[in-house]
Amino acid sequence: MRPLRLAAALLLAALPAPAPLRFPRDHGAHPADPVEWWYYTGHLTDRAGREYGFQLTFFRVRDLHLAHFAWTDVARGTFVYDEKTHLGLPGIAGAAAGGLDVSNEDWSAREAGGIVRLETGTKALGRLSLALTPAKPPVLQGEAGLSRKGAGENEYSHYVSIPRFTVEGALSRGAQAAPLTGTAWFDHEWGPGALPAGAAGWDWFALNLSDGSDLMLYRMRLASGAASPFSTGMFVPAQGPPRPIGWADVALAPRTIWTSPHSGAVYPAVWSLAVRSLALDVTITPLVADQELSTEKSTGVRYWEGACRVEGTRGGSGITGRAYVEMTGYAGRDVPGAIQAR
Repeated sequence: MRPLRLAAALLLAALPAPAPLRFPRDHGAHPADPVEWWYYTGHLTDRAGREYGFQLTFFRVRDLHLAHFAWTDVARGTFVYDEKTHLGLPGIAGAAAGGLDVSNEDWSAREAGGIVRLETGTKALGRLSLALTPAKPPVLQGEAGLSRKGAGENEYSHYVSIPRFTVEGALSRGAQAAPLTGTAWFDHEWGPGALPAGAAGWDWFALNLSDGSDLMLYRMRLASGAASPFSTGMFVPAQGPPRPIGWADVALAPRTIWTSPHSGAVYPAVWSLAVRSLALDVTITPLVADQELSTEKSTGVRYWEGACRVEGTRGGSGITGRAYVEMTGYAGRDVPGAIQAR
């Protein structure tokens, strides 16, 4: 075992067991932790079969509330996004403890009766209203929901996912409302918010596969480009309990690159991904090349976050799916330990 991996294993073995998480309580805010974010992505279609992707993320950095929204129109090949920043003030922005109720101006995520309702949009795009019904229970990432990012005392977060929702809703423009259906993914993290000094960025993948299974992979990149020993994953089968994926089980490599016309940053574009224990071998391809966000008015991070398709095999049989991929650190805008892009 390499020294870095040995150190990581010893650290994880020495960690005290985290307090048990309870839901829906822990979908709410955790004011004692300085950094927290609620993150939704999804794939939608309208009645004509046109495909869209969306991202809606709420951040809390102590009393500061920030938010990102992005919309991918696959048929038109377009990508738009917006951002918000406010102090936590009644009627302006806030996040309640005890259950999911987070908002920033007219964007919100609230849960009642097991249904999550998202409200977001922009003046140009219109109003996006979605109802999300969980198709799977919460999944605790890391060790009982404690996800280590590095070896430092504060380099961790509590991390829970709901990897698959069914979605119904509409995009409204004036009196016109276009019904939408699809699927969505939810991540929620909270904790000290520190990243290791040697981190250059990360690559995060959330796959919803056609056999009903779901896969999260998270690669923390070192300055050398190698994966840190804290890179990890979680596989959620269509039926049965989730199981962790060790990075030694993963083969991940970019097949093509994309150069941003906005920042000049060079990002991986098409990815090859194989997970040996799952007999999974797929290609992940962006549905639109340009899905880069530059968030100078909020988190101050430039990153690529976008809707992708999945094609390949599992166990020798064909498999397809949809994914969201997030890539940070390629534009030189990420500062380890500062506000993160998720």
